[in-house]
Amino acid sequence: MQRFEDCLENIRLARDSNYPEHLTEKLNQREKEAKNALAKARNKNASSIKVTPDVVEEPELSYPSKENAPQVANCLELRKNEEYGRHVVTTRKLKVGDVVMIERPFVTVLKDSFRYVRCDFCHGERPFTLIPCEGCTAAMYCSEECLSKAYNNYHRYDCGLLRDLYEDFEEVSLIDIRIIAIAITTFDNNPEALKDHLDALDESNVNGFTMDWNKATQQDIFNTVHVLTTNQERRHSMFVAMFIFNATILHTLILERTELGPVCEANPATNKFLLDLILRCMQIVNCNRKLLSFNAYKVKEYVAESFAVGCYPLISMLNHSCAPNVKRITLRDGRCAVFVIRPVLEGSQLFDSYEAGHTLHEREMRQSMLSFMYSFQCTCEACTFNYPTWKVLVEGSDVTNSEDMAKHLYYNRMLSSHEDKKVRKIMAELRSFLNETPQLYPESEVCFRQVEFVRSLQVLYNQTSENAEYWKHCKP
Repeated sequence: MQRFEDCLENIRLARDSNYPEHLTEKLNQREKEAKNALAKARNKNASSIKVTPDVVEEPELSYPSKENAPQVANCLELRKNEEYGRHVVTTRKLKVGDVVMIERPFVTVLKDSFRYVRCDFCHGERPFTLIPCEGCTAAMYCSEECLSKAYNNYHRYDCGLLRDLYEDFEEVSLIDIRIIAIAITTFDNNPEALKDHLDALDESNVNGFTMDWNKATQQDIFNTVHVLTTNQERRHSMFVAMFIFNATILHTLILERTELGPVCEANPATNKFLLDLILRCMQIVNCNRKLLSFNAYKVKEYVAESFAVGCYPLISMLNHSCAPNVKRITLRDGRCAVFVIRPVLEGSQLFDSYEAGHTLHEREMRQSMLSFMYSFQCTCEACTFNYPTWKVLVEGSDVTNSEDMAKHLYYNRMLSSHEDKKVRKIMAELRSFLNETPQLYPESEVCFRQVEFVRSLQVLYNQTSENAEYWKHCKP
């Protein structure tokens, strides 16, 4: 694969890990070959024409940020009513392409299939040189620094649980434990101090949109996660029982395998508090988890693929619609940017999609999914007016229109190129079209252009897999 530096680092790690002595000669020979190959590659690069690499541009907010919250545009407000609960409204008209929120997740957990590809702490892609936590070997890190930071932030509490959590539980339980671990370390590894803090907390006064994030402590930030909705009062008793059952198992594992066991044994109030907190966080995560994605190369094209799950205090305030007007895009540094994908009128609500859109699923299926996962009956515009799925849109579109077909093929070719300049050019065209035709939604052409616009955002701002780049240029 011509990754000579990775070869040398892998050899160093092998030696540090007591590589068998009888194979040392083979290892030394491989090291010599890798060094020679690396020297040749460097000489070749030095003699070739130097090309200035493209500057990677990260998106910025389209409007001035709030003075107290630099991650949110100042036109957004958090409101509350009987119909929608807490929801986000804009005080000005928003156009397609506007960026209105850019937030870093409070907590993330890698998906199981990426544990040996990406660093558990920074999520950097390092498939050949990751080092394991020697306590569990279920968590891998790109450096000793990330390993140390992970341990100090949360891993001291999930180390003994991680392997079983990955094997026997869904991601909800992993994020649940990690939120609690971060919370306890935030309070100097003192669960009793955390209990005292939450007992005194007035949850009605916690508002991430009015809180001063410039001066916020880690405890303040935890508060914004702690008050996210659980929807417990809406859940069927069977689902509540399931959460209680899983929380009891996690509670038992924590008592048996972490330093919290003796603390809880000595203080029954703290023991009960920990169980209640596990149950609450589990339901918070179930309602508020979001996917983090990257560009993966799959058979001659790039596709967006999720590699982790995270929880965002402010983005979680966006309600769902099966015809959303905003889209979450994972940036290269792990933050999440919220882009407007349909024009939004002044005073209107911003709607995200909880992975259930009218183009992908019929109304009955969507409502069943949302009721099962989030315990609410969706009454969005797509459900009210029964917007069409992709199948209906394609069958109803004029496929014989050569101009429309040529335009679709052109956009697809430009997006598939993954070339920054080409993608930016067509993104500007798509943005202009969508801003000029909001009244036509959900006609097929508008829906197609919206999908292509979202894809252009993913091409420009998602991380692209380094390993995918290698396979893209490999000969079959």
